[in-house]
Amino acid sequence: MESPEIPRDEEVRLHALRELDILDTAPEERFDRLTRLAQQVFGVDIALVSLIDADRQWFKSKQGLDACETGRNISFCGHAILERDIFHIPNALLDPRFSDNPLVTGPPNIRFYAGAPLRPDGQHSIGTLCIIDSKPRTLSIKELRILRDLADSVEKEIAQLHQNHQHQALLSLTKISSLSESDYAQLLRSAMRIAQDFLGMPHALMNRIRGKQCEVLIQSGAGSQCEGSLQDLEQTLCSITMEKNTLTLLPDIRKTPYANLANNINNAAFSIRSYIGIPIEIRGTLYGSLVFSSPEVRVPDHFNKAEVEFIQLFSEWLNSKVHEWELDQSLKLQQKLAKAISHAQEKFIHGQGKSKGFHGLLHDILDLSGCEFGFIGEVLEDKAAKPYLATFAIEFISNTPNQPTSQTMSANSNITIEDLDPTFISSIHTNTTTILNAIGEESEHKLRLPTGQKIQNFLGIPIHYNEQLVAMIGLANRAFGFQAPFIQFLDPILLTIGQLVQATRVQAQHKESERRLADIIKGTNIGTWEWNVQTGESSFNQRWAEIIGYTLEEISPSDINTWINFAHPDDLKKSNALLQKHFDGELDYYETINRMRHKDGHWVWILDRGCLVSRTADGKPLMMSGSHADISKQKEAEAQLANAYDLLEQSNTIARIGTWEIDVRNRQLTWSKVTKEIYEVPNDFVCPIEQAIHFYHEGKDQETITQLLQRAIHEGLSFDIELSILTYTKKQRWVRIVGISKLNDQICERVYGTIQDISERKRIEKMKDEFISTVSHELRTPLTSISGALGLMVNGVMGELPEKLTSMLHIAHKNSQRLSFLINDLLDMEKILAGQLKFNIERLPLAPLLQLAVDSNTGATIERMISMSIDNPLQDIHIAVDTQRLLQVLSNVISNAIKYSPNHGHIQLTVLLHQTQVRIVVSDQGPGIPAEFQSRIFQKFAQADSSDTRQRGGTGLGLAISKELIEAMHGSLSFSSVYGQGASFYIDLPIIQTPPATT
Repeated sequence: MESPEIPRDEEVRLHALRELDILDTAPEERFDRLTRLAQQVFGVDIALVSLIDADRQWFKSKQGLDACETGRNISFCGHAILERDIFHIPNALLDPRFSDNPLVTGPPNIRFYAGAPLRPDGQHSIGTLCIIDSKPRTLSIKELRILRDLADSVEKEIAQLHQNHQHQALLSLTKISSLSESDYAQLLRSAMRIAQDFLGMPHALMNRIRGKQCEVLIQSGAGSQCEGSLQDLEQTLCSITMEKNTLTLLPDIRKTPYANLANNINNAAFSIRSYIGIPIEIRGTLYGSLVFSSPEVRVPDHFNKAEVEFIQLFSEWLNSKVHEWELDQSLKLQQKLAKAISHAQEKFIHGQGKSKGFHGLLHDILDLSGCEFGFIGEVLEDKAAKPYLATFAIEFISNTPNQPTSQTMSANSNITIEDLDPTFISSIHTNTTTILNAIGEESEHKLRLPTGQKIQNFLGIPIHYNEQLVAMIGLANRAFGFQAPFIQFLDPILLTIGQLVQATRVQAQHKESERRLADIIKGTNIGTWEWNVQTGESSFNQRWAEIIGYTLEEISPSDINTWINFAHPDDLKKSNALLQKHFDGELDYYETINRMRHKDGHWVWILDRGCLVSRTADGKPLMMSGSHADISKQKEAEAQLANAYDLLEQSNTIARIGTWEIDVRNRQLTWSKVTKEIYEVPNDFVCPIEQAIHFYHEGKDQETITQLLQRAIHEGLSFDIELSILTYTKKQRWVRIVGISKLNDQICERVYGTIQDISERKRIEKMKDEFISTVSHELRTPLTSISGALGLMVNGVMGELPEKLTSMLHIAHKNSQRLSFLINDLLDMEKILAGQLKFNIERLPLAPLLQLAVDSNTGATIERMISMSIDNPLQDIHIAVDTQRLLQVLSNVISNAIKYSPNHGHIQLTVLLHQTQVRIVVSDQGPGIPAEFQSRIFQKFAQADSSDTRQRGGTGLGLAISKELIEAMHGSLSFSSVYGQGASFYIDLPIIQTPPATT
């Protein structure tokens, strides 16, 4: 018995087979139908769709056989995949390769076998469609063609399976992009569930990196809830994704060096056997990671191309949404910060005292920052000029069940804080910010809260006013410690505390109290006003006038009409209504946002607050006072965020993507504005469902869209199709239509989706096809004849020619060859971009290929006496490449080196080893590559000298094509050059067989 040989492209062949995700799948009627037909047409015992795995043949479809698989070493199909045509054995008993095969000498007693190789990708044989009988038989030419036709049908069905994977990926991405939850956490959680369903991964987490720890922000799927939990980053699989900062795919963690980390992630909430890790970046900074995992090993043991592309596209969408989430949270935090400052200032303005003001401000700071403990104090000096801290407010927020949620402590001058630990007030003595993160038990700082709790981290910041140290704020026990961005976030609060501390000092002074308080209010950007409601008399401070660009003298004398004249007319009605509610007792105070015209003509946004302070004897409102704060910058920030959201909404319009929806129960069809523009209908056009079908061409297109909608309604099947339509104005357009069903208790309530105008894409595709056809048939064929004829004449086949004519023929022949090279390069580049360039990958020794490349280019070096040599050829190195394409790349790089080398120059080819790769270095002694050209060297048609008079020829496509060819063979092409000192090009390829170790 002769076991089948292993194909030379075995590794690539197995990769192509497993990429299809067809092994070990359930039987399918699409394949069984074809094997039944083969069995009936040929009248044989057995018909199989057999797939050749590494050490077995597995049957996707079988007729007349019970076994699901057999060993590859005894298989007939293992021999069949080695052939280009049908492998035909008329009588196995008479064939020495199979006469003693157990499948021949025993059941199923094979005598006749015919197997047609299956190549769904057109290159690699993954198996066969075979027919088997217990009687000898010879197929006719007609029967062989029928078997090949059936095999072609099997290939198409296999290819369709792969396309279905891609369709499912696109459908899942469409579902994700159509999500509209306003809550970002819920939006991301919903998107993760859709991604889980597609990837078949039951667990999903979104993590954020917090220093050396990993925080779980969102969890989706089964298992214990771990949102908000922290774990050391180095103890999780996320550390691998963070370190590599690239997509991490682990089909079976046990087969990787990271098996010991699998049970550590998220405190072993669930076991992990397969894993996907995706880095999340915001504005170029690593933010965290998205994780999908499963307690089961991935079967088959890899992630296919459709899944990888889905993960990459989903990652891009996720990064943008996390960025939006961060912006939204940042805006809300800024708004809370502004409100906290405003509340504190308001309490001081209305004379509620420093105690309430600082306690309220401290409470807001702890709430915003997530700290457990904090204090605010004024820095004073004793008689010996030694600074000490007089605390205004101390507060502790407990997270333990045995203590109250919030505890306000007494602030007893300079004893409460200072007696605890000197570190608490070190910022006073050093006049610098104190940051202590991750205070352990072994730390020299044995800090304790006034309630006895241990301090994990601490931040102390000195506060200045007019360059003088006036106060200090201390914060402790923040969940993730204290970093520079958080301290910058506190800047407005620190400024406010400094101003308010100074305000308290001013309040203690008698003669200058009013003037100093006015200065502090001015520093807080607040104007004040007072209004006699009954007489209309009003008074404003200097800051009130400055906010709208005037001096107080310019708007004097003033009354209530002064304010009315500057206010925006559209805001007056709202203001009057709020004032009346305040006068009627429905509102404790008056607060509104109005616009006021600035002196230079623009509108200023004003936060206007006020309170009625007295009434007349008969209860009518009398005196009212309040403040004006300029919030234009805040409004500007809100407008910028709103604009960002608006731009996102407009993206669909720019992309010419419209939406549509069918209410199945009410039989109503709704079109968006862009959809109406695509169909060219009026804005008020209402299209009945029955009429919509007439926009499609009669016959096949109308039948297709009708069937898809019916299947969506009755079977819940989504669809994605490209069709041609006739618009309302009878123009023909190509559109892409995506439809999704919305089910409720297995009943379709609505079908909705998108429609995109792809007419321009179709037009460009048609132009490209026409261009390729023109080049192939109208230029290439006659040019080949012209070049051949000129070559014969130049070589003297036509007899001796006059010297002048010979010279002209040489020029014509050379230019015809250049034009042939250009056309060939154009066609190669077009095939590469279209994914149609075929590769015949073989395992080959490297050294002979290098020698062949050098020998092929020797003729170009003779005239200019340029030498070439190979250094360290490494005879035992083997690589997997397409011989023709690698020689094309080497010839391109060598010819460039020859072209730019000086006469009598030298070109050196060097072979270097680096782990699992081999590097081929081609170095010349030419002028080098100009720095300004280096960034464009691999672009199409790029040339350092692009003038019409350039000394060296070329199409500008060679290096672009070479880079694409090398990358298609899993390698890379790069270079280095110092202008004036030559250039070196590097071709890196994976090693298939490394040389034996030397002793």
